[in-house]
Amino acid sequence: MGADFYSRIHPVVRIAILGLFFWGLSACKTEKDADQPTVLGVPPVSAYLGVEYSYNFGAYGGEGILDYSLTNAPSWLALEDISNKARQGIILRGVPGLTGGNRGEADLGKTEGINLVTTDGQMSGVQPFGVDVKYNVMSLESEPFTEGESPEIPGSNREQCALPDLETEGEHSFTVNLYNDDGSVSGTRELTLPTRRVFVKVNLDQPSVTRVAVAFELQSDYDATSCDAGFSPPHQNCEQSNSNVGDATPGKDIVGLGSNSPMPRDESGENELSYIDYELDEEGFFTRGVITLEPGITECYLPLEVVEDSFPEPAESLRLALTEVRSGLAGLGSGNGGVVSNLSIQDNEPVLSIETVKGGSRDTLNVGDVREYLARLPGERDRDIFAKLTHTEGSTARLGTEFVIERLEDGNWVENDELVFPNGTDEVPFRIRVPAAGYTNPAFSDRFILLGVNQDFQAGREDYARGESDNLIRVSLNELTTPLALNGADGFVATDMAVGHEGRVFVSGYDGQDNDRVQVRIFDQRGNLLQQVAVSAAGDSLVTPNPVINVVQRKVSQGNIKVDRFEFVVSYSTDQPVAGTNALGAEDIVTSLYWFDVASNGGEYVSSWSIRTGTAAEDQVRWAGISRDAGYVLLAGETNGVFDGQQGSGGRDSFLQRIDTELDGNSQLPAVAWTRQAGSAADDSVAGGSADSVMPLLFGSAAGSVEGAPVIGGIDAFFYNTFGANAELNVYQVGTEGDEVVSGGLFFAGALWLIGSSDGLYSVLEREEEDPVLERDPLSSTAGFLLGYSSTGTPGRVFSLNDENDQANVRLSGLTGFDGDMVVAGSTDGDFANDGVVSGTTQGILARVSLVPEAGSDTEDTTFRNNWRYQLDGDNSEILDLENFRDDEVVALSRVGSDWFVLLFSPEGELLTPLN
Repeated sequence: MGADFYSRIHPVVRIAILGLFFWGLSACKTEKDADQPTVLGVPPVSAYLGVEYSYNFGAYGGEGILDYSLTNAPSWLALEDISNKARQGIILRGVPGLTGGNRGEADLGKTEGINLVTTDGQMSGVQPFGVDVKYNVMSLESEPFTEGESPEIPGSNREQCALPDLETEGEHSFTVNLYNDDGSVSGTRELTLPTRRVFVKVNLDQPSVTRVAVAFELQSDYDATSCDAGFSPPHQNCEQSNSNVGDATPGKDIVGLGSNSPMPRDESGENELSYIDYELDEEGFFTRGVITLEPGITECYLPLEVVEDSFPEPAESLRLALTEVRSGLAGLGSGNGGVVSNLSIQDNEPVLSIETVKGGSRDTLNVGDVREYLARLPGERDRDIFAKLTHTEGSTARLGTEFVIERLEDGNWVENDELVFPNGTDEVPFRIRVPAAGYTNPAFSDRFILLGVNQDFQAGREDYARGESDNLIRVSLNELTTPLALNGADGFVATDMAVGHEGRVFVSGYDGQDNDRVQVRIFDQRGNLLQQVAVSAAGDSLVTPNPVINVVQRKVSQGNIKVDRFEFVVSYSTDQPVAGTNALGAEDIVTSLYWFDVASNGGEYVSSWSIRTGTAAEDQVRWAGISRDAGYVLLAGETNGVFDGQQGSGGRDSFLQRIDTELDGNSQLPAVAWTRQAGSAADDSVAGGSADSVMPLLFGSAAGSVEGAPVIGGIDAFFYNTFGANAELNVYQVGTEGDEVVSGGLFFAGALWLIGSSDGLYSVLEREEEDPVLERDPLSSTAGFLLGYSSTGTPGRVFSLNDENDQANVRLSGLTGFDGDMVVAGSTDGDFANDGVVSGTTQGILARVSLVPEAGSDTEDTTFRNNWRYQLDGDNSEILDLENFRDDEVVALSRVGSDWFVLLFSPEGELLTPLN
């Protein structure tokens, strides 16, 4: 029956039925279950009181429209009620402290385990999260203020309140005390002074939905009743006491609003700033107030006024504090404990500087002498300005005791320590006089003046200049005013010199009337002979031993503390028997170390050890030194032999030897740690060494290749350094195609400085992408050279020292560093100092070579203020060695004929110990 029915159906209908059947089967095979409802996104973990918090969640999944709900949420947080139920997602919103009950700070803190739940009625999804509610923090920013100046307001991308007009000047009135010379109060004075507006930036971390008003207040540690010892208020030593120095006074130095100032307006000048209210303090000054930030504003500028007074003041400080939130929700700092910004006020009173007549910042003045100096006070002003001078802290000389100050009055010099700068005058002279009558100095070293303004007197007084610095000039007071004669009654021949602790002058030499006995004579600053150390024994018969000497002050451990140890080393060469030693060769080196023993004879140098070293041939020591850090002794010299473990080069070689001090019970014994030998096939000349460089160093000159280094010219300079016996020997051969015969040198300020003489004019050629090279142009005469090299042989600063007409011969023999510059010495047979001297005989010379350009000079026209030259007025004279005492005096070992002297020179080249 079924078959008959099917057969009677129209064929087209039969095809349609089959299609529907197969479509149904296909639909059953591809149908998929709905996805689980899922919330998309993670909300912010931080919220802020008074600041809107919101997050727009997304969602997908489910078989119908999704519904949302919150569980475990804080009361201020809720879901936004939306009308579009087909929307996939939800907005989470709230204002901590306001919504959900206006709970304020009760909403602070962290809430964990908040769940946003979404469901389609059958399935659900959950997004857990947490929120930490914090204070909306307020902060302050400020830059230093300067009297008489208004700063510019910087640009910002934050939402700002109206910018204040800072150009309009204000005015402020207040009362100050007047003082007698002794600081007691003589009366009062009402001042009305101009003010200039400044600002402190007030920041709110996040834009608040409500107005935020916060109270502010100027605060300071200034206390007019805090007096120096021995004084009681009212007094200058209370109001301007040491405890008040640097503290600004609200109401006098700075106010919120001047007593006669208009209310601040916006930068257009049309509208008063509505967000500022100033309040009076207990003294009747506007130093307090309230600043209000409207909703959405996160940056505001709080106008203050700095008083432009005429009192000389150091930089003064005070504080601006945000003390209380009057309305709105904000935090005064992260813990709401308060916000404080340190403010600084720079003075704009005229600045005083003091110089020598030649423009220097330090000088040396003989006791009994007087010298003129210049006080400078540049800048515009409309009144007379005063400056009260005195010695400052750290000065060992006292005004009125060791020195007096004189100023010009009606053409006469009168004693007065107060300088006057009439309106329109920028420079006035004054003098320092050091009376010889009654001058005493129980200290070992010379006294020195550190001169500055008398701040104790000037503080709180109008129309006085402030000092450019605490110490405006340094003047050393020299007590040795005649040459220190070294061989007045004997045959002492000086060979070397050093300056040690407390200015002691150590002179090594030998006595030609006593078998050339080696001695070290030690003098104090006044030229008194403190000690004569007999280095060689009375029975030793020597022949021109030419000893060298060096000193050191170093730290050593004594128990559990570090103490100063003062030592000197003296070394000489001899082929003669020396007591306590055994000869090693044709000519050996005898070296002795001494230390200062305070317990010996009231304090004197005593022997630590002596040692004789050398080869089987002739050995000559040229320099000796002591390591400041390790205490070992270094010797530099020349040898015709071969030291143990070393190799000769065929000629006279250089050597560098280290001698250590070893303990044997309580005894100190010398021990040769190592000796390094290097040279060329020719005879090499050693000029010196250094224990102050990173590695022990030796320098000299050679006519051949030193240890295989490339030969540059006829006679080259060379130097090498090493750490020890087996360490690499770093040899650097330097110079030009000419002859550079080195006579001395010094490791100073990270560079090796070499001196010598040559018929060349030196310069440094800078090259792109290559190291600079030393260049030399020929001269008609022999000039001195000063060449500066890096530790790897690269030339830096170089100088040629010649006479103006290139006719005289200049030979250099002494070198020292001095106050950042170099001082060289030697001799000339012409006019080196350019003062018209043409003697035709040898005269001693001295020159300061400044390394520091004068302020304001450019690279094309560099000026060096400290350059000077000096030439001794004595035939057959020379200056052989130089030392530096405190950057106050250049100490020169000099010979005039057969007489030996120690001469002193000031920082500006004045001979302090005239020969005639």
